[in-house]
Amino acid sequence: MLSGRVVVPGLLRGSGMTKSACSLEASARRSFAAASASLLQRGGGQPPRGGGRPLPPQQQRQAPPPPSRQQQQQQQGGEDAPAPEENAPPPPPPTKPEEPPKFLKVTQLATNKKVAVVQLNRAPVNSLNLETLAELNQWLMWLSYTEETDGIILGSNLPMVYSAGLDINELSNPKPDRFAAFWGAFQETWSILNSFPKPIVAAINGNSPAGGCILAICCDYRVMARCPNGQPTKPYRIGLNESKIGMIAPPWVMNTFSYVVGNRKAERMLQLGETPTADEALTIGLVDQVVAEEEVMSVATKELEKFMAIPASARWMTRDMMRRDLVQFMSTEEEREYDVNFFGNLLQNPEVQSNIAKYMARLSGKK
Repeated sequence: MLSGRVVVPGLLRGSGMTKSACSLEASARRSFAAASASLLQRGGGQPPRGGGRPLPPQQQRQAPPPPSRQQQQQQQGGEDAPAPEENAPPPPPPTKPEEPPKFLKVTQLATNKKVAVVQLNRAPVNSLNLETLAELNQWLMWLSYTEETDGIILGSNLPMVYSAGLDINELSNPKPDRFAAFWGAFQETWSILNSFPKPIVAAINGNSPAGGCILAICCDYRVMARCPNGQPTKPYRIGLNESKIGMIAPPWVMNTFSYVVGNRKAERMLQLGETPTADEALTIGLVDQVVAEEEVMSVATKELEKFMAIPASARWMTRDMMRRDLVQFMSTEEEREYDVNFFGNLLQNPEVQSNIAKYMARLSGKK
């Protein structure tokens, strides 16, 4: 039965979830409880199976072990038994960031004030460093909570580029503490987007490799520009090209990519680091519509309003149950910490750093 919660794994510090992730989860728990009760009151019977946090594989295959003495004491209400986690007070709700965004442009759609437009705004190519991801996470958390917003368009304020992906400087000979914070912020961005309670449409106005593609595939719908105006021979591209610089996409990203395009296509494309054109991406389902550059925002708005027209609780619960297997990869602090350590160690490999250095040299040569 429905557990009444949306999984929002957070950073690996503290209790295993960030305050922002805890806030979104607490809000989700309240909304799901209300939605489930409403469905039952309308005569819907038992809620559908499959919602909430998926069990780890070992728990799916084995019967639970007998309770320990401490667990028995807790069940019996012993004097020294700590209070159950479910009885702990919920975390405070997200608050609106006090400072104006430095790396984003956040506005309301002129024709529909319930639509928030969040645009990456870090020149020259919207590369995602720690500060950009942290700012994006803060604003997404606030927009997930405020009643002023019912849907989001995630786009770019820079011409011809959605996002060039993770900032390569964060991967070049990284300092351990900085990298742990950066990769944790990246994990949280993915977690928030895949657990978001409101519809999000990606308005992809240009090239979108690597991390840009990751942002897009976490959204509910993707509208992409075909090419720059008047330049049909220079089509925009999207995809995960990490393998071409000797890196790999994280397993939780691979799973999301497979969810969108299918396992076999994903495996081949990830190995080869393919970035298909917009029209090619449309044929494999990587994007949902390809339009002229000047039509991206209007079409994205139209598609978002279709999602917003559906009763929110039914739409949200459907999304959560469909994505429950995606969030399984990052459902525990142990998994998040292992992921940080694995990729931190991978980046210490001399061959990987050599490939990154060559890639940075190629980028410098293009300037």
